[in-house]
Amino acid sequence: MLEIAEILNAKILIVDDQKANVTLLEQILRNAGYLRVTSTMDPHTVCALYAEHRYDLILLDLQMPEMDGFQVMEGLKEIDPDGYMPVLVITAQPNHKLRALQMGAKDFVAKPFDIVEVQTRIHNMLEVRLLYRKLDNYNKVLEQTVLERTVELRESEARFKSFTELSSDWYWEQDSLGNFTKVSGPVFEMLGLEADELMGAGKPAAIGRWNAAERDMLHANIADRRPFLDFVYSRSNTDGSTQYLQVSGEPMFDSSSRFTGYRGIGMELTDRRRPDSEQLRLRKVLDVIDQGVCVIDRSTMRMLDVNDTACRLLGYDRAALLAADVAELGLDSSVDLAKKFDAMITADPEQSTLLAPAQTAQTIQLMRQDGSAMRSTITWHAMHEADQDHWVMIAVMSAAS
Repeated sequence: MLEIAEILNAKILIVDDQKANVTLLEQILRNAGYLRVTSTMDPHTVCALYAEHRYDLILLDLQMPEMDGFQVMEGLKEIDPDGYMPVLVITAQPNHKLRALQMGAKDFVAKPFDIVEVQTRIHNMLEVRLLYRKLDNYNKVLEQTVLERTVELRESEARFKSFTELSSDWYWEQDSLGNFTKVSGPVFEMLGLEADELMGAGKPAAIGRWNAAERDMLHANIADRRPFLDFVYSRSNTDGSTQYLQVSGEPMFDSSSRFTGYRGIGMELTDRRRPDSEQLRLRKVLDVIDQGVCVIDRSTMRMLDVNDTACRLLGYDRAALLAADVAELGLDSSVDLAKKFDAMITADPEQSTLLAPAQTAQTIQLMRQDGSAMRSTITWHAMHEADQDHWVMIAVMSAAS
């Protein structure tokens, strides 16, 4: 909306070759409170005056010698061909009104003047003109703001891309159906895939064998639309090596809170997880002892590591044993085993990286991969990994006599 002061402060030009008409219109406008009124009796000067002052309203007489009002309007069109022509024509000829409107005039007043009509038409036209100008200015400001925001957004996207490239190996996006829609970075080379194998696919058939339990956990997070941070999963490659990947992701929603997909970053961890000489030495020690060792993650109830003796006793290769469910081995269900672990942890909650006291050895029937049973003695230990702030359970087993 406009304030009345804005209308009264509008710039008005009176154009009439009759001094009496000019004086009368000036008096009408000043009595109404208008503050910026200019007049001329020479129509040849109108275009130059308008180009310089950009009047909000021109009161233009049509009947003038040498140069009439129609010719003046033609000149105004050349100054601002696509703009708003703020002309209110003055005429005593009814047949001139339609022609003037067709040429771009916005309204007209008839001679002789009706003071109330003149004031009303001037007020209404100025209100429309100023609102039009305010809208035009608003659109220009909006356009400039959008341009600035676009530049800021591009800069932000560039910073984000640079950050993700520094902090991760690739960036990914999925749609609401789980299909990959955007992937950047060397993920294709890392997974041994062609680009078109991954784009548009939810679960690419990559070379090698994914750890099924880890993949199921990842897909469960995505299916439940939960964010996840630094989730590590692995696959066994055809050459016998193990590849480790780490991903973080968050669900995306539109302005209506409708789920639109996921986005996140990923990182290849294989080189970082390669054991150093000390770890290799410990691995060799574990593999030569005559007792089987299985390490189980308390939070997921999945195998984290096993030694060669455990694989030999149970008849599995290492990759298959790591992928096996504890219940398949005869170690109780995950729920019952978790309760046993929690009881051990509660018994000595102050443990850091030391082993909690071992639970009394028990003799149970373990199931080998070939379906045969093996009588085995198992001792359980609980260990807190302080650097990762979670518990692991260690089963030490041997064949019972």
